[in-house]
Parts: sequence; structure tokens; C-alpha cells
Amino acid sequence: MKCRQKNKFPNHKVLAIASGVMAALATLQSSAQGVADQTNEMEEVVVTATGTLIRGVQPVGSQTLSVDEAAIEDLAPATMNELLGTLPQVSNFFNNRPEQDPRGVGRNTINRPNLRNLPGINSASGATTLILVDGHRMGPVGVEQSSFDPDMLPAIVMQGVEIVTDGGSSIYGADAVGGVINFKTRDEFDGVRVDLGYDFGDEYSSSNVAVMAGTKWQGGSGYLALAHSERDQLRNRDVSWGNDGIWSEDGSTLNPADVQCRQAVGSQTTYVYLPSFVNPLIPPPGVWSDNAAVGGGTQSLGAPCDNSGFGSYLPEQDRDWLYGGISQDLTDRLSLKVKAYYSQRELTVTGDPRGGTVSDPAPSGEGAPFEQYIQNQLSFSYAANSGYVEAPRVLDIDVWGVTPEFTYELNNDWRLLTTFHYSISNSKSTGSGVNQLLQSESIANGSLNPANVAAADPSLVASILDQYEVKDTEQEMLYGRVIADGPLFSLPAGEVRVAVGAQYSDQSAKLLVGEFTSTDRSGLQTRSSDRDVTSVFAEVSVPVVESLTLSLSARYDDYSDFGDTTNPNVGFSWMPVEWLEIFGHWGESFNAPTPIDPLLPGFIRGYFPFAAFIVPDGGQRDPSRLDVLLAEGAGGALQPQTAEIWSLGFNMQPVDGLRINMNYFDIEFNDLLGSVNPQSAVAVQQNPDKFIFNPTQAQVDEFLSQMANGDQYAGLPAGPIGVLVDRRIGNTDQALLEGLDFGIEYSHQTSFGQMSYGLSGTKQLDFVTISNGNASDVLKYDTSDLNLVASVGWAREGMRGNLRVKYSAGFDSNPATGAANQTSVDDFVVADLHLALDVDDSLTFSVNVENLLDEEPPEWRLNQQPAYGFWTLGRVVKVGISKTF
Repeated sequence: MKCRQKNKFPNHKVLAIASGVMAALATLQSSAQGVADQTNEMEEVVVTATGTLIRGVQPVGSQTLSVDEAAIEDLAPATMNELLGTLPQVSNFFNNRPEQDPRGVGRNTINRPNLRNLPGINSASGATTLILVDGHRMGPVGVEQSSFDPDMLPAIVMQGVEIVTDGGSSIYGADAVGGVINFKTRDEFDGVRVDLGYDFGDEYSSSNVAVMAGTKWQGGSGYLALAHSERDQLRNRDVSWGNDGIWSEDGSTLNPADVQCRQAVGSQTTYVYLPSFVNPLIPPPGVWSDNAAVGGGTQSLGAPCDNSGFGSYLPEQDRDWLYGGISQDLTDRLSLKVKAYYSQRELTVTGDPRGGTVSDPAPSGEGAPFEQYIQNQLSFSYAANSGYVEAPRVLDIDVWGVTPEFTYELNNDWRLLTTFHYSISNSKSTGSGVNQLLQSESIANGSLNPANVAAADPSLVASILDQYEVKDTEQEMLYGRVIADGPLFSLPAGEVRVAVGAQYSDQSAKLLVGEFTSTDRSGLQTRSSDRDVTSVFAEVSVPVVESLTLSLSARYDDYSDFGDTTNPNVGFSWMPVEWLEIFGHWGESFNAPTPIDPLLPGFIRGYFPFAAFIVPDGGQRDPSRLDVLLAEGAGGALQPQTAEIWSLGFNMQPVDGLRINMNYFDIEFNDLLGSVNPQSAVAVQQNPDKFIFNPTQAQVDEFLSQMANGDQYAGLPAGPIGVLVDRRIGNTDQALLEGLDFGIEYSHQTSFGQMSYGLSGTKQLDFVTISNGNASDVLKYDTSDLNLVASVGWAREGMRGNLRVKYSAGFDSNPATGAANQTSVDDFVVADLHLALDVDDSLTFSVNVENLLDEEPPEWRLNQQPAYGFWTLGRVVKVGISKTF
């Protein structure tokens, strides 16, 4: 491929803003310098670690991972999710796409890291891995989703990431099922710093610029950071592995499969009417048959094309960040810290050229003996017409928030921490479509010929394509939290320390959805919901003996919409010798429905006769009532997804420079989101609320009133209906997971510099889902069960280098869904290289090469799916400069 290097640095407006911020804060720094010089040296601050509310102690019983500021600067991630993609435990990002798949961007619009590979991440509007910033929640974002996206944070303000890979609902409440990821931002900065980055690869380039300026004064400090990032689009056809289609029977050739092409593609099916006297098995008066043995059959017209190649492999994206903080000692005991942020992201996703399909009706009724009926079906693309204009899907996310935090030092080493947070986000997805009514009318009156779209009036085509759909989600959150922590009393082994607190939050959501044209927006509707949550919690750390510490915690949350939940946790840490720690814990966690869930639509899927849609009734149904009314989608009353989690592990450091760790985890994940199988007798027995047999008219009317398309079935009589089936997403499923994390690190000094070596990974030992009473082994097919990363590092006199090799295990492919002659998908191994030079304390140059050997992802022959397992951009070179003034 040809390497295309564009000048992608931000435009003059962004640079002007950055220059203004730098100048203003540099002036502020200069004016405050005289005061700052008189500032007394600050006392050592005892901080609270992620996974506990108690200062000065580490989380007891749980595995913790961390990435410090130096490692973040070395990895030079453009976004925080790129950083998380270097960790094997973040299963959905490691050696994979660190953002939403563009094929589903209309449904999944935000990036949600998934610790522990928990199932159903795309079924829920929330998340099962909790994201914190500086130890507290942030406001949710997303179109029809509700979770904080780590990419809302600029890399320049990051001081580290801490991860607890265990449930944390006893400390933090909802969503901490797979674990907790806490992003730590800087509290202060003195000076001016500029970071510039440029990335390039085959058919790809991106640029990043960030400016931060701050100052200190007596008893306080302040800083402000501005960052901008933009990148090119990659289409599927720009990478050799990005195609999809239909594999040949021997699996050697991938043939195009799209049918809405510039040259119309279709079929012509011949039916023959066979009267009943031809065969005694044919019921009178006869049947229409397309069997070739009687002269019927289907003939293809035209050849499929590769329209999917026009779709986005990596969408074009522009981002802006603004982040700032200010702190001030108000009295000897009271201090204030305020952090605020704004983030904007625009994602532009191209897709297949728009088109349509027209088909003659299937033959029905009685025909003359051996009469022939020809049914034509034709698919076409409007791209052949001069009136066609590509209209990509555009995703816009804007979010801002502010977090004031007061710290009051009480007597006897007690502290009172009061945190407030307010945020509001607007997430909008706008896509284009086809006016189906005008299309049908134009075909019927002859002004549009599907076989020759190019000949149609361009203004007519423009009118047909003047059709758009929008999903606009606004979310608002306000909460306050107060925590008191300190020593309770002393034991021979040390102090018993405790933290107690309470929290109140108010959350609301508005969702505007619908279709519209450039002149008519009457089809748009806004729905809204709100709720409040009241919580109390407590944690105690008990040094039983010098080598054994226990931790007990519990939290009670009362939700105004679905009820209350209590989640306890017990952990221990035992050090039989000074170089060995054995730890473990048991706890319960939950993932709550979000304010978005009641706004998502359910719809009537169909009205079926029992003969075509068998529902096991166990004798409950009146046999004279022959029909099934079926609903799907969302909008059902949801309860929390709950989990029981326990783990056991060890950390040891037998010699200087050597660290070894291992952690086993077991998760029983209950009440998962799923839908019932109406043809399963077990599902009918286990979910009686999803099946209403012999419904009354009031029950039918109530059922229809809950559906987005219920008006289409208004007046439907209850008499013929044998059962109402509610297949909307509900709490129907279960999952059982077991796994093992492990790591080893060694570092030592040599005559040519400091050397370090590391190997870490996670192995999934068991993963079973239970749906409708049927257990399924997820690891049997199509799932990688092992992630590894190995590294070698070197540092000497301002020079640093690191080689990281990331490994994802291959897997067996499912013969029921995979192509012929493929029984497995290969491993994927990627090497990344980092080099940095510190010219002095203020200037650093860096080069990162991702996918150093330009490895392509392994081939995965799924028909009409991208033909690759795992994900990569190929080799990408990232050049960076960081200068501090």
C-alpha cells in the first residue's frame, strides 16, 4: 500500500486558542511567582488507594494493577482506551479495537472497557466495569447508552491508572462487577508544557497537540490543559484483510456478496401451479411450486459487488478536550479542590451506498393447471445516479462536568471528605436512509426504473434520499458524597481504621428519536425519565495480628425506580513471611439499570399462528385460541444484574528486583440481560411473567400500549390470541466464569543501563452461559481464552527503550457458522517498540512503532462478516515531542 502522510496538525483556530491559553497562564505564573516562592514546603499527603475508602491502607483481598505517569508517557496513547488496550485483563481492547465497531456505531456509540470478559456488554445501556476519575464517578454519555467513556480524558493531565480486578459494589455501588478502573489526574502543575504527536501508517495518519499551563501560589495552585486530536478515515478496502463476502466451498476464495450495486442485481423465480390430481399428497385445489423438477426454479440476474468496501474500517474522528484544576487551602484544616472538564468528539462513519430492493408478490390463490408465474426481485444502488450524494453517519458527543471537593481535617487523624459532581452530556447519532414510500410510488408510476437507476431524474433521487434518522440523548447527573475516615481504636497489631459515608444522586435522561426530512421534523419524539439514588456505606480495616489484616465493607443503595440492594465484601491479606503476601476475598456486586433503559422502545415483532410458531403451553392454553402475539426490543422492566465473586491470589518478592503474582477468580453472574426462547418449555416454566396465556382484552390492550408500534395493532381482539410472548430484553440469563491472572517482573542494573523484563497475562479457565435453561460453553468456539504481554526494557542517562510483544491465543471456529475447511483461527502476535530521548529535564523526543513487523490479523472465514480475527491498523509510527517551559 502507498504510505500517505498528510499535514494533519490542528488548524489555525485551535493553535490560536492554545497560544492564548499558554500566554494567559504564563502571565498568571509570572505574577504569582513572588508569592509561590514564599510557600512553605507541603506536608506529606496520605492518599486513598483505589478499592478502599480508608487513607493509608491498600485494598485488602483484591488484585490491583497500575500504570504510572512515566509508563503513560512512554506508551504515548492518543486516548485512554488505547492505553487500556495494552493490558491483558481489558479483554475487549487487548489486541483488538479500542473503540466501538463502526458497523454498529448507530447502536453502540461509546467505548466501554470490559474487565473479565463479562458477557452482554452490548445488551446493556450501562457497563459492568466501573470507571472512576480521582476516586469518584463521572457523568454518563452515549446514544441510548449510559456510561462514562475514558476517552473523555486528555492524556496530558494523567498521572496514573489504578485497576482493581474484583467486584467493588460494597465500596462504590453499581457497575463494579468486573472491576474498577480509576484514572488519576494531576492536582497541580507549575509551568507550561506542549506535547505534539504525529502518527502515520499505510493509508492512515493522525495528529495530536496538547498544551498545559499552570502555577502555584501560597496555599494553592491552578492549571488548565487544552488538547486536540484528529485522524484520517480508513475504509475497509484500504486494508487487505478488511473485505467480507461469501467464501467458496473449499474456503479458498472470498466472493463479493452485496446486492445493492450500481448494476442492478436480482433474481427471477418461476412458480408452477400443480393441481391436486397430479399428486395425492397435494391438498386440493393445488399449490404453487418453484421446484425445478416441475419446471420451476430461480435464475440470478447480475453479479454481486463489494459495496462493503466503502464502509469505515476506522472512522474519521476529531476530538477536543479542556481540563483544569484549582486547589486552595481555605483554613488550617479546610481545603478546596475543584476540577472541571469539557470534551467533544465527532465521528464520521461512511457506509455502503444507499439503495433499495423491489420484489413482485409471491403467487397466491388458485391458478390454472400447470400455469407459470414469474416473480422478479431486484436490488439496486442509487450511487449510479448523478443525484446521489454520500451521506455518512455522524456521531457527536459533548460532555462537561465540574467536581468541587472539600477536605476537612478533624481531630485524632480523622478526615471529612465531601465531594460534589455535576455533569451534562449530549450524544447524537444522525444517519441517512431512504424514503420507502416515495421510492415505492416512483417505481409504481414508472419514474424510477430499478434496472436503470442512472436514468432517473436526479431531483427525484435527491428527494427519495432526503430521509434521515436521529437519536439524540441528553443525560444529567448531580450527586453529593460525604466520607469520614480515621482510626477507631488500637489493637496490638495496629490501628483499626474505619470509613463511613453517604451519597445522594439525581439522574435524568432525555431521548429524542425519529425519522425526518430536510423540510419536515414532525416525526421526532422526545421521551424522558429521572430517578434518585440514596446510599450509605461503611468499611473497616482490622489488623488481627502483625501478619494478618481483615477488611469488611458493605453498601446499601436505594433506587427510586427499581428498589434497593445491599452488597457486602470480606477480604484478607496474610504475610507469613515478609516477601510473601497471600490474599483473597468474597463479595457481591451489581450492575443497575440506567435512566436510559425505560426510554428504549419495545415493538410488536409479529402476529403468528400457533402452527407456525410453537409455544409449549403445558396445557395452559385454550386450544381454540390459535394465535401468538410476539414483542421484542427493549423497554421491559429491568432489575439489576447481580454477581457473587471470590478470588484467591499471592504476591511475592523473593529477591530484590523480582516480583511474582498470581490471582484466581470465580464469578457467578446472575440475572443477565437476555430474552426468552418461546419455543423452549424450560423458558416457559422459568419465566411465567413473559408468557400470558389466554389473555383478556385488557391485558392485550396493556401489552400493545407498551410498544412503539402498538398503534398499528390497535383494536386487535383478544379472542383468537392464545398467548402474549414478551421477548423484550429482561433478566433471564446466567454466566459462570473462572480465570487466572499472573505476572512476573525482574529488573536489575548492568554496566550498560537498567534492564527490566516482564510477562503478564490472563487465562480464562471456564466460561459458561445459561439461557432458557440451556448451558453453553463459550470457550468451545470463536473465543480466545489467553492474553499475554511480554516486555524487555532498557534505560540509561536519559535514553529509554522498550519492546512489548502482545499475544492473543487462537481458537476453534464453530462449524455451524464458519466457512468450509476452517477448523481454527490462528494466534495473533504483535510487537510494539518504544524509544525515547530526554535531551534535558524539559525536552523529550519519542518514537513508538505499533505492530513493528506489520502483522496482519489471522483469517477468520465467517460469511458476510469481516474476514479477520482480532484487529490492527498494521504498522503505525508515532513521533512525539514534549517540551516544558
